[in-house]
Amino acid sequence: VVAHVFGERTMATLGRLMSLLSPFDVVIWMTDGWPLYESRLKGKLHVISKRYTQRIERHNLNLRQHLARLGRKSLSFSKSVELHDKVIGHYLNIKHYQ
Repeated sequence: VVAHVFGERTMATLGRLMSLLSPFDVVIWMTDGWPLYESRLKGKLHVISKRYTQRIERHNLNLRQHLARLGRKSLSFSKSVELHDKVIGHYLNIKHYQ
């Protein structure tokens, strides 16, 4: 995991993700075909396929399983965006980098 952004599937959320990824010079963008991605990724190598997004979706499912605050319709929640981001970052640090 190089970067993560939480939010609705909007141009603003995609913009935040792309700005976090800009230092890495991403060559190929693989998405599930959401129309918003096509408009934002014009001129870039953009592959649309569920085949390549399955691993990402599985990762998102694992996050929801391990962190109650990410579950849909859950009683657990973060009181601030900053705390939410820190908890997710800590989880990713433990699961992916140690």
